[in-house]
Parts: sequence; structure tokens; C-alpha cells
Amino acid sequence: MLATAYASHAKRSGYNLLAEYVSGAELMTRPRTMPRGGVSLLALRIARRVAFTRWYTGGSARLEWRVIRRFRGRLRGVIHSLWADHDLGFLDLAPRHPDVTFCGTFHSPIDTLRESVRCKWRLRKLDRIILMSESQRPFFLHAGVHPDRIHVILHGVDTRYFTPAEHLSDASFFTVLAVGGHRRDFKTLQALCGVSEKNRRIRFRIVAPADWRSHFQGLPNVEFFSNITDEQLLREYRTASCFAHSAEEATANNALLEALACGLPAVAENVGGIPEYLTPSCGELIPPGDVPAFARALETLAGSTEKVMSMRRAARDRAIALDWKMVAQKTAAIY
Repeated sequence: MLATAYASHAKRSGYNLLAEYVSGAELMTRPRTMPRGGVSLLALRIARRVAFTRWYTGGSARLEWRVIRRFRGRLRGVIHSLWADHDLGFLDLAPRHPDVTFCGTFHSPIDTLRESVRCKWRLRKLDRIILMSESQRPFFLHAGVHPDRIHVILHGVDTRYFTPAEHLSDASFFTVLAVGGHRRDFKTLQALCGVSEKNRRIRFRIVAPADWRSHFQGLPNVEFFSNITDEQLLREYRTASCFAHSAEEATANNALLEALACGLPAVAENVGGIPEYLTPSCGELIPPGDVPAFARALETLAGSTEKVMSMRRAARDRAIALDWKMVAQKTAAIY
């Protein structure tokens, strides 16, 4: 398995954890960085013009070169690019031993794939393609990939690390937690916080990049956090009452799965693959951008302890069904 990794990502979050659960798997990884200058940067700029993905980085190039060198030793088995839509540049074009199977996982929604995947015909060179959501399938079928090579395996979560609190926090406030920045619908979240001011029991805690802090300034029912530690993030999940997921588009989402694993009911905008992860027993889907519907869903939960407790149990059960062990079994089966 090969993947680049962002230094800022939480240690127990992300798709790279799959390697820990697939028997016999070796994870080859490099930081997702760009060269700082000179010949290396020039070479990468040239390579990016013809690489499979427009997101190709210096870390991706070093990773592929390391694998290509191992081909000289007649590498056998399965090569799995865990983030093919980020890291795949040229490795699929390298000579292969007949025993080698090339697999790529794609995480991005269709609109992003249209922009990032430069050579769609090369998708047909992959022996196995793993998707995060059925919402991605049309892109690959349109590119001419045989249906038998396309597999949807939902994203996983570490249910041993992300666990519910042993005791519920103070019920005097109903705390709504929102986490993340990539492709989040901050416009809807900001409006939601504004219309929810009238319910003094509902409070929002938002964990997001610092660039978004100004959007929530002046809202008395909002606390905003950035650059928190893994331990602090886990504490936020465990002390919240509910999780709010607002997104422009999505396939899978780490924060949503981590919240479910910590026993949080969720209210989410109905976009992309989110309905495949959030079941009616543990959450509610609302139309994209429908702030009044979002607010009503939160108020209903805030007013019903019985419903919240039922959904907390269902949330944990849903997360267990998506535990990395389950994902690993499905992944090994398609190898």
C-alpha cells in the first residue's frame, strides 16, 4: 500500500489506517510536500503537466520512484494506491510482472475528479478501483472502466480509539459540534448558528481552520477552535450532544464517522455519499442549504432526551459496522 500523508492529519484518522488491518500489508508513505526549489521543483512542474492527477506532489513522486525501484526485483502481489486521485502520476504505466495487481482508491466527488484526473483512459489500466460512495460510480463508467473492476467499500473508522464517554456531560446545554474545513458549507453553518440564537440552550462548538473564524465572530452561541490536538478533538466528540455536518459535496467524511463512533447523533446535509453512511436510526438528513430544516432538526433533538439516547446507541452500532476490521476484510476479498 502506498500513500502520501499530511502532517496536520490526526494520527487515528484517515484512510491510511487501512494498512494496519489488512494481513500482510506494507504501508509505504511519504509526507505530502512540494520541493522547495531548484531542479527538483522544475522537474516536478514538468511532470505534473502529464501526470495522471493534477495534484501530483514531490511526496507522490518520491513514493512512486521507490516502488518502481522495487519492480526491478519482480514485485509480486497487490500494489494499492490508497489515494490514487492525489498520488498517481506514472506508476500505472510501469512494466509489471504478470502476478502484480494494481488497485487504486478514489476519494473525491465527481466534480473534483473531473478537474483532477487528467488521463481518464488510464483508469482502464487499473485492475481494481475502490470508491468511497456509489455517487462516484458514474464517473468511472463514463470513462470506460469495466463495471466488474469497480467496487464501493465504505470508509472505515477506528472504533477502539473513538469511543463514547463513560458519563454524559452536563445536560444544561445542548452542544452541537462541527468539525473540519475541506468543502464544508460554512455559509449554511453560519446561518444555522444565527437562527439558533433564540434557543438559549443550544450551543455550537466549531473546530475548523483559522481562516473561517471571522465568519462566526459576534455570535454569542458559538465557540471556535483551530489547531487542536488529537486528545482535544476526542474530548470534543465525547462531550458534545450532537454532530452537525454541513458540506457542499462529499463522498465519505472522517469527522462524521468519528462522531458516530463516539455515540453522537448527527444532522447532515444530504449530499453525495453521506446518505450511505448516516442511517435514519442515528441521524437526520436535510436538504442542502435548508437552514430552517437544519434548525428544526437540532431543536427536536435538544428537546427529546429519549430520542437522543436511542440515536446515540444506533450511532455507535453504525460505526462498529464501519470499523476498519470490516473494511479490511472487504478490501482483501477484492484483491
